[in-house]
Amino acid sequence: MALGPAAGPAPAWAGAVAALAGVVDAAVVANRGWDLAWERQSWQDSASQGREHLSVRVHDDEVQIGPRWVPGTTAGCPGCAEARSRSAVGHPLASSPAVPRRRVGALAPVLPELLEAAARHLARAPLGPGELLAVGPAGTRRHRVHRSVHCALCGPVPGPATTPGPLRLVARPVAADDPTRGAVGTPVLDRAALHRDLVDDRFGPVRAVLRESRVPFAMSMAVLPEAPAMGHGRASTFAQTESVAVLEAYERLGGFPFDAPVLEDVPWSEVADRAVDPLTLGRLTGEQLAHPSCRVRPFDASTPMDWVWGHDLVTGRPLLVPADVGFYQYDYAFRRDRRAAREAGPGAQRRWFHESSSGCAVGSSFEEAALHALFEVAERDAFQLAWHAARPLPAIDPGSVPDGTTQALLRLVAARGFDVHLLVATQDVAVPVVWVLAVDREGRFPATFSSAGSGADPVGAVRGALREVAQLVTNPVDWTRAQAEAMHEDPWLVRELEDHVRVNSLPEALPRVTAALGGPRTTLAEAFPDWPGRVGRAARGDLRGSLALVRDLFVAAGLDRLVLVDQTSRDHADVGISVVKAVVPHSLPMCFGHAHQRLAGLPRLDRALAGTPQAARRPPYDPHPFP
Repeated sequence: MALGPAAGPAPAWAGAVAALAGVVDAAVVANRGWDLAWERQSWQDSASQGREHLSVRVHDDEVQIGPRWVPGTTAGCPGCAEARSRSAVGHPLASSPAVPRRRVGALAPVLPELLEAAARHLARAPLGPGELLAVGPAGTRRHRVHRSVHCALCGPVPGPATTPGPLRLVARPVAADDPTRGAVGTPVLDRAALHRDLVDDRFGPVRAVLRESRVPFAMSMAVLPEAPAMGHGRASTFAQTESVAVLEAYERLGGFPFDAPVLEDVPWSEVADRAVDPLTLGRLTGEQLAHPSCRVRPFDASTPMDWVWGHDLVTGRPLLVPADVGFYQYDYAFRRDRRAAREAGPGAQRRWFHESSSGCAVGSSFEEAALHALFEVAERDAFQLAWHAARPLPAIDPGSVPDGTTQALLRLVAARGFDVHLLVATQDVAVPVVWVLAVDREGRFPATFSSAGSGADPVGAVRGALREVAQLVTNPVDWTRAQAEAMHEDPWLVRELEDHVRVNSLPEALPRVTAALGGPRTTLAEAFPDWPGRVGRAARGDLRGSLALVRDLFVAAGLDRLVLVDQTSRDHADVGISVVKAVVPHSLPMCFGHAHQRLAGLPRLDRALAGTPQAARRPPYDPHPFP
């Protein structure tokens, strides 16, 4: 037993802590408040001896006992509890864990009896690994504390960015009903386990799962304080939406290299033999770079930049990619402090690429996440090729989609006064991609909404895109016609994701948006023959087979460098999740903002525009309507 510098000499306090130590098999330390230096030293003493550790900390209104830290497990430590608590509740000291907290307040007279009551409680029901007991005048609460990458005690320390070994894919049995998913799923998919293990309004990691009441179908949002945005889940029932929302929130958490090694300040000319050429990822024009709304800086082969490691799926070879492409939330001015970057605002940020989450996917394994990351790259690439070419696309007969949910969504959108067009957007990467375009039949404002879907199952691709369009046509419009008209007159005012939807909602934009209409009619089965059957046959029961099929379809389109960046942090791995970003040189990146439309120097786009009225134009092109 050890008392901290702010514990105080009172014999009653020491005796109560001793009573608590008598019922737990761990090194017990106690302090009146939070003192980072002392907590770190106490925890390190336990860790060096391979002993379990239990920290007792007094706050204004409660005593926190634990979490019970067990060496060699994923149990959180006192630093994890402090980091997660400050993040979840928005504590004013959230960004300063080194600042001590030493207030006991009204608890001082009752501390001994609270600790004695806690000792009796733990004698009957011991803490499990990672569990914390909070005791106060109002009663007791138990929490499970997950490890945190932000922990000042046990947090991971990124190692040197040495060259990793070649890519080694692992055999993963596929699910019986989906050859793109693993048979052994993540525990997050189990609703009971999700709420028991992850959702906690005090310590997170998921602070809450909320239900959206404004959309005409089941939709939930997961609040993960460390993620840049909430995760959204849409499905037939609220129970189904919750795990989807949590998975998306964790996917967004993956956009920053919390514990990934970063090679800093090295020009491409020095790593060209083992790195992706940044110019193959799409370039900005001089006009874009000079515009006041542009948030990136120009570079060349001699410009020092940061790099992260990925692996080429075709060769298995490790390859470096620019850090702000491999991790889209990366910022050079705040390499290891995302909170500081967020608080500083866009004006203080520094980067070479203005990237998005496009190409990021979550799964129960690296192989599963990589497969869905490639589907997303194919979707965004095909949508943009179709949009910029402005040619009529084949239209799928809505009645040919054999899915009750899809038919209900079609009726819903039609009831809002919109005609729905299911367009075949697939281009040279031969995977199913559908552009769902809703057009107000009276030409009123808002006049159009778009979304896209992709995947091995064409029915699922249509249904997913329709859900997003159905939400758009039913939600109240939060912009004015005047705002959209200003963007239509001056596309440089299109600066954020939402602006792309707004500018294309104008009736004046109808001729441009509906240029994709007028193509031949087809059925869903005719548009995507033998999907998803061909994936099941290629898989042969193993996700690696499914991944190989999609890889080969990219290669057949001339995209023969598919770089997979593992974004999985310790926070992901601890809950059985993998996150992968697929970086495909020469594909069309999904960017938002007219100044950030990274489409110069892409030969596939030049070929797609050949013979169209768009061929005479130069980037930046018309802002796309992707939401």
